[in-house]
Amino acid sequence: MIKLSTRRFAVVLFFQCLILLIDLAINSFSHLARDRRSTIIFLFLFQDICLVLAFTVLLFSLYSTYVFQAGLAELLYSKFRASLIVLAIYFILTLSHHIWIIIDHHKTPNKHEWSTSLTTLFIIQRIFSPFYYYTYKRAALKMSDPRFYENLDWVSEFLAIR
Repeated sequence: MIKLSTRRFAVVLFFQCLILLIDLAINSFSHLARDRRSTIIFLFLFQDICLVLAFTVLLFSLYSTYVFQAGLAELLYSKFRASLIVLAIYFILTLSHHIWIIIDHHKTPNKHEWSTSLTTLFIIQRIFSPFYYYTYKRAALKMSDPRFYENLDWVSEFLAIR
């Protein structure tokens, strides 16, 4: 059983790291496709889908733990709150950035000049992305801890404190 769970953790962790790499690649190289509207829309849509998948995989990992199944969702939420909040903020920033660029490009297709507000949003989103990468990867690694999948003393201690 340990081998099966280790393989499962490895697959989930690989998938989560792949999602982070795709996001990083799109953030790094999407400016190369700024002249081709259909390509940029596809890249932005793919990035947004990857962010939704990242959120879904993280929630699925949380729901499959012994701690959650024992009814201690509050404990999991307290341990992963920062990761969930950072993921939500990053998704909102990224989606806002994508929508704004697509709308601007649709209004003036031959103009490649950004407004100050769009530039500010772009900078904030890019500065926030390392925080997202760090917290998401930390949460993914923390979720592969076998303590979340077994009945252990720290869960009993949490129940005794309540």
